[in-house]
Amino acid sequence: MKRKIYDITYTIENDMPRFDAPWHPDVDITQIGYIDQVGRETRKITFGSHTGTHMDAPLHFVSNGNSIDQIPLDICIGPVTILDFTHFKKNQELTVEDIKNYELSSRIILNFGWSQYWKTNQFYSSYPFFSEETAQFLLSFGVKLIGMDTPSPDASMITREINNLDNYEDSPIHKLFLKNNVLLLEYLNLKTIPSNFSNCNLIALPLKLKGSDDSPVRACVYNDEELK
Repeated sequence: MKRKIYDITYTIENDMPRFDAPWHPDVDITQIGYIDQVGRETRKITFGSHTGTHMDAPLHFVSNGNSIDQIPLDICIGPVTILDFTHFKKNQELTVEDIKNYELSSRIILNFGWSQYWKTNQFYSSYPFFSEETAQFLLSFGVKLIGMDTPSPDASMITREINNLDNYEDSPIHKLFLKNNVLLLEYLNLKTIPSNFSNCNLIALPLKLKGSDDSPVRACVYNDEELK
């Protein structure tokens, strides 16, 4: 029996959703080489570092933090625990009480059932989010990578104050995790994995982009017990 691999990555394509901010460009995939003209197909690809399923490096919010090409790859590959919070309501806060009784590992993925909203107006609003106490609890446990099917661990209600870049209310959970070198794996497509698929292995490798704060990844999970 072949190993069953679940691809938990969104396809990068033209007209895909992106965060509504002026510094996030649209995806542009344009064919520039044609077999009947130059003997091969070639494409020019333009997208922002936070496009689709992607990984945040500390540099995203931490001055002089590690860039995506400097992160330890051993964090990106290995056992992961998937936590089922698909029963959560919109704008529900993830508390320590919600998570403290789970068996955690150094890599965790939280399934809020948010993949159902991909390519809808709902995706970027009202998603569940982490409390600061929960973030501190995960740090104390030693978690090194946190994946989620939402756009962010921060509340969508927080207003970005562009004129006050030191404002702590801008993405405080992002900042707390990243300054402690916890990698964030966002926009995971968890619609296809079985509901009882919890203790498995993760591969989520970013592009080796020198000096970048972030990178799209191809992420997948699999279970060694399915090997025969």
